[in-house]
Amino acid sequence: MKRPLKRLLCIGLLASSCAWADGLILTTEDAPPYNYSTDGGKTIVGSATELIRELFKRAGVNQTITMYPWERAIEMARTEKDTCVYSTTRTEAREKNFSWVGPVAPNDWVLFAKADSTIKLSTLDDAKKYKVGGYRGDAVSLYLKDQKFAVDEAANDEQSLQKLEAGRIQLWATGSQSGPFVANKLKVKIKPVLNFKKTELYLACNTGVAADTVTKLNTTLQAMVKDGSVEKINKKYQ
Repeated sequence: MKRPLKRLLCIGLLASSCAWADGLILTTEDAPPYNYSTDGGKTIVGSATELIRELFKRAGVNQTITMYPWERAIEMARTEKDTCVYSTTRTEAREKNFSWVGPVAPNDWVLFAKADSTIKLSTLDDAKKYKVGGYRGDAVSLYLKDQKFAVDEAANDEQSLQKLEAGRIQLWATGSQSGPFVANKLKVKIKPVLNFKKTELYLACNTGVAADTVTKLNTTLQAMVKDGSVEKINKKYQ
């Protein structure tokens, strides 16, 4: 659908209902503490959500945010004009598929075990003798599969944690902040046994998004880093 038609469809509606007509459509997933919902996706919160809303406000760019399963969220941003997805790990495989804004948050990749586990790891290869679980379609799981791991995949981090608690997997691969946040929510005691890759999260935009818009967002984000806004927002969710 072309933009002029989008505008016509908005005639007579509240401006807030049509912000997407002149801005960007943002997709995301349920992945706390960065982006998540407590009411089935009606209200989307989290550190990255708060940061991105403030970023777009300062940059003067309109946006609407909708939550989807991860594989759909990232595929929409890859194929649909004026669409971006967050929070996304910037990997070599994804690099050319998107225009990047960020980083918006740190997100080292970690293998967690139950708090009473005796597992000790020195290298990632040491983990291959254990059953490792991860989030289907997530960059962490994709990376481990590239490293020849037989990842026990789940629909989300909560399911992986439940598998860990039940003994169905021995290690859980997820982000350094996501793991403790989800474990605290479900009241499951875990511990990190190996930090195996340093990564950061981004807003990934369709390559059709105007270059000057991407530049404006990155410039505004850099200013937010300098004035301490990014650190302040991220600390609220730690």
